[in-house]
Amino acid sequence: MELGLEKKIINRYETVFCGSTVHEENTEMIVPDHSPDILRIVKGSANAFLKDKSARDGKLDVSGTIKGAVLYVAEGEKNVRKLDVTMPFAYVIDAAEITPESKIHAHVVLRALDIREINPRKVSVRASVEVNVSAFEEKNFELCANIADSEKYGICMRKKAVSAYRPVIVREKAFSVSDDIELSSAESEMSDILIANVSLTPSDTKVIGNKSILKGNANISFVYALPDGHLECGEYELPFSQIIDIDGMETENDLKISLSVSGFELEPQYDASGKARYLTVSAVADASVIVLAADTFDVIDDVYSTKHEMSVKHDTVKCTRFYDRCEKRVAITESVETGVGIKQVLDVEVNLMPPVRRREEGGEVLASDAAISVMYVGDDDGIYSASRRAAVVCPVPLNGAHSYEASCDVRGKNFSIGANNEINVRFFTDFDITETEEITVPAILQIDADTENVRSSSDSPSITVKRLEKERDIWSLAKEYATTVEEIKLANNISDEACLTVGRMVLIPKAR
Repeated sequence: MELGLEKKIINRYETVFCGSTVHEENTEMIVPDHSPDILRIVKGSANAFLKDKSARDGKLDVSGTIKGAVLYVAEGEKNVRKLDVTMPFAYVIDAAEITPESKIHAHVVLRALDIREINPRKVSVRASVEVNVSAFEEKNFELCANIADSEKYGICMRKKAVSAYRPVIVREKAFSVSDDIELSSAESEMSDILIANVSLTPSDTKVIGNKSILKGNANISFVYALPDGHLECGEYELPFSQIIDIDGMETENDLKISLSVSGFELEPQYDASGKARYLTVSAVADASVIVLAADTFDVIDDVYSTKHEMSVKHDTVKCTRFYDRCEKRVAITESVETGVGIKQVLDVEVNLMPPVRRREEGGEVLASDAAISVMYVGDDDGIYSASRRAAVVCPVPLNGAHSYEASCDVRGKNFSIGANNEINVRFFTDFDITETEEITVPAILQIDADTENVRSSSDSPSITVKRLEKERDIWSLAKEYATTVEEIKLANNISDEACLTVGRMVLIPKAR
């Protein structure tokens, strides 16, 4: 006879794919016929924008565009010229469990832009684009929480508390950030925007009912040329606020929001006198939202009957146990050597690699690599750039058996000119770290009991005396002799269920 099982249904989105891959795009650019030859390349700068993503059976299609510029100095000139860079990209990611119904979160990051001069009329541009993808499938599972008529059939159940940390809601929202920027009166009109960069920084998230209120800043930095060829720079923060509807979210749920930019335009605007003293900023952003629930519930770990022979069909389910979520701020100061005297700093970029676990003296740490680049005016009025890399180590002790999901962002970037032909760059790196552990949870699928026949105990003694040859727990003894844990505890005057030591004499009563 198949016994009735009371199941607990666990609702969740299962992460069927999570990973990143780096692709390279290459192109060659020709100097226009009306422009003189290249004397030297100053710098390349670009952004990668995700345009489209779509899921199909076993595959994910991602496409986007790299937009930026190559800055160079032409022969016979001191002023900087630019070549506009536009490089479309399209990749296919193989992932066996992805289906057309999968919910996909994806964003792209430009990790490196390498500019090389082929000849005075041609340059090679190589871009490394990192594509980060998470795919979610709604896959609920069942765990055995109880057995019907357990007392009637002499069922003994061992239960254990299980903690599960799981995605329960997956959402996306696209929104735009736009504004007009008026250049300060001290700045002259611009003739051309040379480079422009944008990043999004969340500053605060509040949950009210089934809505999340997200606040943050769009960080805009740019370098532009004046009519006389001199360069100026600007940096602005544009605040934004968005309401994201999240039906089904509960107050105690954990909320994770990541932001990415899928489009960006920075256009000069002209005043009544025909001079460009204004900029129109327009950025299209995507908010990826994951709501996670941390629950604790009891499941049946093991089962047997004191009355009937039984066969149990077991399975296991993988779950995630939540341990901690924390934020850590790391202050970084690095000096970038220029080799020449510095008159003015035009642009400072800091790009962080995703945090990884790294072994150092004393154990494992979470660390990121920062790529720092500066663009400046030398004391000879020439335009130059320099760069360096720096390690960013987060002071969080790691448990080797646990998993860590981490992200990091740059905050509070500033700089100063040093005394020895160097630019001192200072910034904070904010780490957001979630610590979890992958666990295996028992799942009883089916129990068949021979309810027509009662286990015979006529030949069994009322009490069995056993000397333990190895350490045993009371449950395993009770199961072996088809009695109950309570009978053994009572007969041996044991109040808890601690393991019994080797050599101990144990009284094992027959089940009543």
